[in-house]
Amino acid sequence: MSKSITVYTNDSHKKAMILKIKGPVETVVQVSPRVVRLTGKVSEKIETTVKITPEPKYPLAILSLKAKEGKNIAAGMNSSSAQTGSWDIVVRNIKTKPGRYFDMLTLKTDSTIQPEIKINVFGNITE
Repeated sequence: MSKSITVYTNDSHKKAMILKIKGPVETVVQVSPRVVRLTGKVSEKIETTVKITPEPKYPLAILSLKAKEGKNIAAGMNSSSAQTGSWDIVVRNIKTKPGRYFDMLTLKTDSTIQPEIKINVFGNITE
């Protein structure tokens, strides 16, 4: 993976230069699925489970879970599995009228490398 940045200087001969940084990117935690899509009818139970699994090289604990808005979703976290060191986050629709919405879950961790995990939630509820 590579990233580029532009650096502006006070050098009259070279006012800007592009720096390119290239290197491997390691995964700290697996999040599956990365995006939650809650789709269905108002009368249905609409929920999905997100699996959070830290890489063995980067152990972490989830300290808290919070929805940005929280008006249309409820989320809960099941205890980590001692065998896999993973967590299940259950995200459920609580919207009672048809419509679309967007929210974001933020998981706070004890990791200095990845102190937060963000999960986008999209809802499309029909009659």
